[in-house]
Amino acid sequence: MAHAGRVTRNDRPVLVTTAPRNPRDELRARERRYLVTMGIRVLCFIGAIVLFSVHLKWEAAIAVAGSLVLPWLAVIAANAGPKPVFESPALYARRNHALRGGNHPPSVDDEMSDREDAGRH
Repeated sequence: MAHAGRVTRNDRPVLVTTAPRNPRDELRARERRYLVTMGIRVLCFIGAIVLFSVHLKWEAAIAVAGSLVLPWLAVIAANAGPKPVFESPALYARRNHALRGGNHPPSVDDEMSDREDAGRH
């Protein structure tokens, strides 16, 4: 970022894990959510017809109410956008090593021998 002839630098690195989803994938997920909700609406409408035909009027009324409310909910859910993520990303996975002969972290040689042992199994 350039300001008045100087270049400023943010000391915090940009992490790929904190990047938002691809807009195409986000749109696809929103469309899928809308279509699933509208599919449930169609099932409610068909259920209302079947329930009314077998003289279950209160149950049919509930199914009709569901088929009337679900389009509104589908649009609200589809336009909601991505869900915010409130977790901080992990930069690395910590490995717990048993301390060998004192209170010092494992050396490079210890890590190399751990990797060789993992490769043999």
